[in-house]
Amino acid sequence: MKLARLLAPLLFAAAATNVVWAQLNIAQISDIHIGEKRAPHAVDNLRKTVDMINERHPDAVIVSGDVGEKHPQDWDTARGILKWLHAPVYYAPGNHDVHADDVQQYRQAFGKDYFRFSIKNVDFIVIDSELLGNFDQYNAKSPPPMSTATEKESGKMLDWLNDEARHPQSKNRVVIGIQHVPGLRDGDFPDPQHPYWVINDPYRGREIEVLHKLGIRHMLVGHWHNPRVFGGEGITWHVAPATSWLPWGGHLGFAMHTISPDGNVKTEFVNLPDAEP
Repeated sequence: MKLARLLAPLLFAAAATNVVWAQLNIAQISDIHIGEKRAPHAVDNLRKTVDMINERHPDAVIVSGDVGEKHPQDWDTARGILKWLHAPVYYAPGNHDVHADDVQQYRQAFGKDYFRFSIKNVDFIVIDSELLGNFDQYNAKSPPPMSTATEKESGKMLDWLNDEARHPQSKNRVVIGIQHVPGLRDGDFPDPQHPYWVINDPYRGREIEVLHKLGIRHMLVGHWHNPRVFGGEGITWHVAPATSWLPWGGHLGFAMHTISPDGNVKTEFVNLPDAEP
């Protein structure tokens, strides 16, 4: 009887741990575009998004880029709304947040543009996709070159990612990647004539290699304003919808990801009712 009393707290703690670690629920908001002329209702749509996410009680919220149009006041407006979320919020930069040579401005406003964080039993790696290409020219027919300074920043980030892959904490851990620009197209979508829509070689090859080293099997991305889940290079790419405007049609909304202890990710796309693009 005495032994049972001594073991009871340990058994209770183990049971509680199993409950807590059963699954992880993550909300993903992408392509908010405060200040974008094509998205006049972006502020109202973001408010609706925050209210709907709070009703779902996620463990954390990921904002996967294009918060505003690179102007600090647009970022401030977005963060003033996002602060009402009841869960921790983590940001990844988009190509409307970081242009060819101004990553320092983003860092001054948001902090690190690539970093690692953990929730429950899952590690997340946030990657700055704007250090993996120049996305300033939508109509470019071939990938524009990066500046010497941005090339150096890209090298630093890739070195950091490789260091993370070698770190003991990466062993036997579930690791999920987050960035704005997807690494691959979903077949011929979006328009294969525009390199703007994806990470291009040589940066794509370098990134895919280190993603494999990190054991990343799922990437949470944005940029396309169009919800999709597809596979490529041994990775499942979960593309969140936009809350702002619809270049490809469809519905505005956000993504909800359920992550199981073995690292599988199930994605639900949630439409914003009565939202205007």
